[in-house]
Formats: sequence, structure tokens, C-alpha cells
Amino acid sequence: MRRLRSKASSDNTRAAQLSDWAIFTRWCERTGHTPLPADPEQVSWFLTEKAAELRPDGRWAYAPSTLTRWVSTINRMHTLAGLPAPGTDPAVRDLLRGLRRERATPPARRTPLLTDDIRTILAAMRTEAAAAGWAERVAERRDAAILLMGLAGALRRSELTGLRVADVVPHRADGLYVTVRRSKSDRAAQGRTVTLPYGSDPHTCPVCAYRRWRQVLDVWDGGGRPAVAELLAVADTGPDEHCCRGLAAGSTRPEGERPLFRPVHRTGSVGAAALSGQSVHSMIQRRARRAGFSEELVATLGGHSLRAGFVTQAVRGGATTQTIMTQTGHADERMVALYSRHHAGLVGNAVTRLGL
Repeated sequence: MRRLRSKASSDNTRAAQLSDWAIFTRWCERTGHTPLPADPEQVSWFLTEKAAELRPDGRWAYAPSTLTRWVSTINRMHTLAGLPAPGTDPAVRDLLRGLRRERATPPARRTPLLTDDIRTILAAMRTEAAAAGWAERVAERRDAAILLMGLAGALRRSELTGLRVADVVPHRADGLYVTVRRSKSDRAAQGRTVTLPYGSDPHTCPVCAYRRWRQVLDVWDGGGRPAVAELLAVADTGPDEHCCRGLAAGSTRPEGERPLFRPVHRTGSVGAAALSGQSVHSMIQRRARRAGFSEELVATLGGHSLRAGFVTQAVRGGATTQTIMTQTGHADERMVALYSRHHAGLVGNAVTRLGL
């Protein structure tokens, strides 16, 4: 019964709740309070003290959203223990409301990576890999697959890192059918299928990028380091011709539950575990920096830049909201409109008809 109840939340959510609860219990120990049960006044003093803490650079240490999450965790722990949730008291709610009003700031949004941005990054990383050894070419193939599949599929970084090899099925006519087993908006893990089409340019074709990475993955699992070194001994700057056409679902070896995207060591060794979301975030920033993007822009990039890039590029290309939502899985049209306002503000905007 405990095991099934623990599955109600994701592993990341449970880890975050345990971390939040540890912060509260340490504060209680230092101030002589009992963490369970806690009363509303005690929680209010905890929030007030934490809200006043500053970072070394003078900024607030904790955002109102973080404090709100802590209250949710405190409520959750009390509910599990069969105790009244102190954070539901009007005094605590008013305190949080006051913090949000006092420190209202625009949410930090990731800058989208558009198709031309991805093309620039790919060209830089492939040129660099061609001049380096085979180990760098392993990372180039993996990163190219992440960038192109993430952009074409409008995938979150958690969805990319959660992919198993068996989740990607080649389709002779359409490209790739990618099964996303679980996502941020799919708590019940009903899953959805995303289609990645063939690209017109082999350098930016998502199916070619997937095929090149799968080739490395299969060779590594079959022959290890020597086999991969032999495969990538000859330098290349990406596929000059398509290597994906006519690929049938049964043309690859049995998949199993192997993670599709795995860590790549600087020596070229491929790990066995799934790549972390933070690694995807760091990779995107690192590749953009090496491609010549400014430090100011690199700081605003991250794993979500691929998903935001899909929506922004699609809006600029004249795609309708419904066709965009077919790929992104959004349930609310307002989310698509949000991307349009921030990154494609002139598309469908009457201001272009003013004749200025």
C-alpha cells in the first residue's frame, strides 16, 4: 500500500518535497519549534525569516514561488500524518499573497532556439568534431539528435531524457513515431505519440540525426569502445546525403528498455544510465557558446529553448494554434498565445497594418 501511494508523485517531486521538509525541520530545530505538528503562526514566522534572507550579490535568496512550494510541502506532510494543514490558514495565505505582490517580477522565460539557430550550432559542433578525435564525434552525434529531435518534436528536456530506444519507431513514409510515456502535463502516464518528419536538408533532418546516433549506440552495445573508435575513425561534418530514407521499423536490432540518450564521457565512453535533464540544459548552453552566441544570450538558453523554438518557428511560419498543439500536446491555447506574444509579436498583429 505504501509503495503504491509513493507512485502518486514523480521521483523528482518526492525528492523536492523531502528537500523542502528538511529545510523546515532544520529551521524548527534551530528555533526550538516542533515541525510536526506546526501551527500557522510558526509557519508564518518561518516564511518571514526565509523571505528576508539575501544572496551574496544582494538579491533575495528565495522567490515567492519557492516559499509557496515550501508551504505546500508542509501541508502535505501534515496531511499524510493525519493532522490539520497549517498552510491553509488565512494568515499564512495572506502572508504569501503579500510577498507575491511586494516582489512581483516577470517570470524568467527561456529564449527559443529557432531553426537557423540550430543550424548554426550544428555547423559549429560538426566542424569542431571533424577536427577532433573520434571521442568528440560520439558527443556530436548524440547532441545533434537531441537538438533536432527536441526541436521537431517540441519535447521537454524531461521527455527527451525519458525516451527509451523502443519508444522511437521508424516509419517508412512519415519519419519517426516517438512515444512520450510520461510528461509534465500527463500525470496519469497515458502517453502520447509525436511524429518527427523527414527533413529536406540531411544536415538538419531529425531522422538522419537519430539514425547516426543509433548507429553509435548499437555499435557500442555490441562491440564496445574499440568498435565505436573504428566506426568514427574517419572525420565527417555531418551527412551530405540522407541516411534515413526507406528505413523500416524492422530494420534495426531488438530495442529493449535501453535509454536512448546517455552520458558520453570525454574519452568517448557511453554510459548505461539515462542522461539527466540538467545535462541537456548544460549541453545546449555549451554548444551555443562554442557556436559564437553571446554570453548574455547563452544565459537565457536551456532545455526548454527547443520546445519554445518549435512553437515560435511554427507561429512565424503561419501554423495554426491547433496544428501546433497537435505536436506540443498543449491543452490550453493560451500557452501557445504566450509564445506568440513574447517571441513572434508581429505575426497576426494589426500593428503591421498601420502603414508606419
